[in-house]
Amino acid sequence: MSKLKSLESFMQLLHAVQNVERVARIPDETKRRNTAEHTFELAMVCWYIIEENNLSLDKEKVFKYALAHDVIEAYAGDTPAHDVEAQKHKQEKEAQALRKIEEKFSHFMELINTIHAYEARSDLESIFVYATDKLIDPLNASMETTQSIWKEIDMSYEYFRLYKDEKIALSPEIQPYWDELCEKLEKNKAFFFHE
Repeated sequence: MSKLKSLESFMQLLHAVQNVERVARIPDETKRRNTAEHTFELAMVCWYIIEENNLSLDKEKVFKYALAHDVIEAYAGDTPAHDVEAQKHKQEKEAQALRKIEEKFSHFMELINTIHAYEARSDLESIFVYATDKLIDPLNASMETTQSIWKEIDMSYEYFRLYKDEKIALSPEIQPYWDELCEKLEKNKAFFFHE
């Protein structure tokens, strides 16, 4: 394959990432976010938190994890947290997507290794990005003032906490943000969640 054809193939992967619609949205808007927008937001939020707290994390690793963390959604799609049935098949769907990336982009081993390292969560940077990723959508949803996405998808506060608490607790750097966010939600539970 020529260099240009190879690059075009990779660009098609990036376009596929841009076409994955998520449930999440910008607060008080109706347009759904795509995975590429979410990835940008995650990388920027990670950078902000590292700087704000003077964390001694390897930023290059953090950025690579943030950029690579959802590339598999190009082939697997997004699996919303509230879709209990889809959650049952998420692991296998994502494993198949990763195999497809490994086949099509075997020459881009750094991307493949980064995805595997992120999935393994074997270093502080991958754990930090993982926990921050779990914080992003709830943070956006908590900033809504005219509507509640959680009410729209009929997610209970209990399920929300059950799904997120353990994942975010992996990162002591993100836990304080989560604690504050949960306090904020508990004060306005009637607005955000069905009783």
